[in-house]
Amino acid sequence: MLYINADNEYPRHIGDIQLISPNFVDGNTLPVGWQVVTETTRPIPGKDKLSVEAFPVEVDGVMTQSWTVRKMTADELARRDAPANARAKLIELGLTELEVNALVAGLVR
Repeated sequence: MLYINADNEYPRHIGDIQLISPNFVDGNTLPVGWQVVTETTRPIPGKDKLSVEAFPVEVDGVMTQSWTVRKMTADELARRDAPANARAKLIELGLTELEVNALVAGLVR
C-alpha cells in the first residue's frame, strides 16, 4: 500500500508510519495528515519510451497514483541497447556466434 504524509513526501510505506507510530498496522487510523494513495495500472509505453511515476493527484477526493510517459534519453537508450551493441562489435572484431555465446555464458575468459 502507498501513502503520502502530511509534508507531501511520497511515496511512503507502512514502515514510514511505524517509525512515528510503532504499533501501527493496516486498518488503524492513519496519523494526522497522512493519506492512502490508490494505486493505478502502470501504462505500457510505446517504442523508445518509459512510463514514470509522477506525484499523486486527487481524483474525486481520493489521492491517486499517476504516471507520465516520456521519451527515453540518449543515455537510457544506450544502456538498453548495450548488450546488442556489444554483441555486434564482437562479431565485427571477428568472433564467431559460438564464441560470442560462450562469452555471454561466461565459459571463455
